Amino acid sequence: MKLIKKLGIATASTVIGITSICISSAAQAVQIFDFQYSFPSYEANGTGISANGIFITTDLDPIKNNYTITEITGTRTVQGITETIIGLLSPSTYGINDNLLNASTSLLTQNGFSYLVSGSGEDGNGNVNVFYSSFNKGYSELSSDVGYGSFSVIPRPVPEPYTLGGLLVALGFGCWKKRKQEVAYQKKPHRDLYL
Repeated sequence: MKLIKKLGIATASTVIGITSICISSAAQAVQIFDFQYSFPSYEANGTGISANGIFITTDLDPIKNNYTITEITGTRTVQGITETIIGLLSPSTYGINDNLLNASTSLLTQNGFSYLVSGSGEDGNGNVNVFYSSFNKGYSELSSDVGYGSFSVIPRPVPEPYTLGGLLVALGFGCWKKRKQEVAYQKKPHRDLYL
């Protein structure tokens, strides 16, 4: 019976460790970036557009030297009203977006990325497209109301692979060892009982 308990603890620790390693490896296949942009209004007294949030992307494609944006969260402010970014639009949905983030100096392509906001967005339906213009050498939204401005991304550190898995394996081993010591202590005759 005690052998079964020991095997159960060891097996559970191993399963938890392997599962954590697999989860950790899968998490390694994505990247996280903070993004921010600001585009001035064409009108002299107009209000510009700004946005900030988080991109989740695939890992870097070394051949194409870019990431594919898979998720987006954040806020967008236009005419003093802050809108919530609801989600990323599929490629070729709005503005012929490809949702690519380049690892080179022009961070976006001419097709850019598109997302949905809680407000009316550019087209009255809540759709927004952000792109890079090689002709104007700048970033903008697909809109006649804003000019070209700044766009930046900052990568967030990705956790070391197997860190969580290693921690859980060590924790499982520590629990097993402590239990083993407790059982050994209970089997050992104590002098106090005979005095």
